[in-house]
Amino acid sequence: MKLVDIRKVEDCFDGSMIFRYSFNKEVEESLMRIMGQKGKLHYYPKFLRPFFKITTVEDVQIKGIIGHDNIEVVYPQTNKWEKKKEFETNLRKCLEELDKGDFTER
Repeated sequence: MKLVDIRKVEDCFDGSMIFRYSFNKEVEESLMRIMGQKGKLHYYPKFLRPFFKITTVEDVQIKGIIGHDNIEVVYPQTNKWEKKKEFETNLRKCLEELDKGDFTER
């Protein structure tokens, strides 16, 4: 799975910002679970469109729908550019782990 696009969606009134990350394939449960290891995962598989939300210890929120080719990430006002850079580094590591088949649920 490859990251193909990063777009700023909007700035929020509270100073946070939202980016959309698009992939060359649909988001699967395995990617959600890898990313979920870095925070608190809420997964709603019984929704018409299976929705997930992950809140990291850095207060970054990752939202997505299983089967869609993108996720949205909300960066809080405090240190948002540093948190964005850190998230993107971790996302690339997650994608590499997924591609190598190294993922084992913890």
